[in-house]
Amino acid sequence: MPLTLVLDDFSGPLDLLWHLIRTNEVDIYDIPIAAITSQYLDYLRHMQELRLDVAGDYFVMAASLMALKSQMLLPQPEAQDELADDYVDPRADLVSQLLTYQVYQEAAAGFKALERARAKSYAKAETLPDADFQVPMAPGAVKLRDLTQAMAAVVARQLATAQTIAHIEAEPVSVTERLGEVMQDLAKWHTCRFERLLQRRTVEGVVTTFMAILELMKNAQIVCEQAEPFAPIIVTLKEAA
Repeated sequence: MPLTLVLDDFSGPLDLLWHLIRTNEVDIYDIPIAAITSQYLDYLRHMQELRLDVAGDYFVMAASLMALKSQMLLPQPEAQDELADDYVDPRADLVSQLLTYQVYQEAAAGFKALERARAKSYAKAETLPDADFQVPMAPGAVKLRDLTQAMAAVVARQLATAQTIAHIEAEPVSVTERLGEVMQDLAKWHTCRFERLLQRRTVEGVVTTFMAILELMKNAQIVCEQAEPFAPIIVTLKEAA
C-alpha cells in the first residue's frame, strides 16, 4: 500500500508500528508479522529515498520484525503435540510492548483532553491578606487556649485530691447526658463561673463536662467571656436557647 507518512509524525519505532497496526485494523494479539514487516520496511526505504535522517532505533525494530517473520515461517507445533504446552508465541514480547504503549497513549490522550478543557478556563489570581493584617476579637471573647488552661487547672486540682482517695468510681455520665445537665444548671443560674460547672466531679466527669461545654459553644447555645486577660471565665446561657 502507498505510504504518505512523515517520520516526524512519530515519536519512535513503536509509535510507527502502532500506527501501522491501527491502520490495517488487525488484532493486536494476532499480528500478521509478514504484512506489517513489509509495510514497515517499505516505509524506511521510502524515507531513505527522500534522504531523510532515520534514527537507528527504527532499524533495530526492523531487524526485530524480520527475525519474528523468520520465526513465524517455521513449522508450529500442533495442538496435540507434546511440545504445544511449552510453546511460546514469538510475538508475545512485541504484543506486551504494544499493549503497554497503548496504555500510555490513552493516558496521554486523556491529559491532552484535560489540557484543552483547562485552556478554556480562566482562574482568578490568588488574593492574600497583608502580612500585618489581624482580625480583632470581640470584647470579652474567650480563646480556646484560655478555656483549655482553665480546664487543665481544674483537672490538676482534682488529681491532687484524688491521690488521697483509695478508690475512685468512674462517673458513668455520657457527654450527651452532661450536656443536658449543664443546660439545666444554666437555666437556673443563667450565668456562672466556668469552674462552678466542673466542681465536685471526678477527673472523668471534668473531661465529660468540658466536652459538653465545647459542644454547647459550637451550637451557639452558651457563650464564654472574660472581663480581662486571666480573669475568671463566665459562662452565660444565650436567650435564644
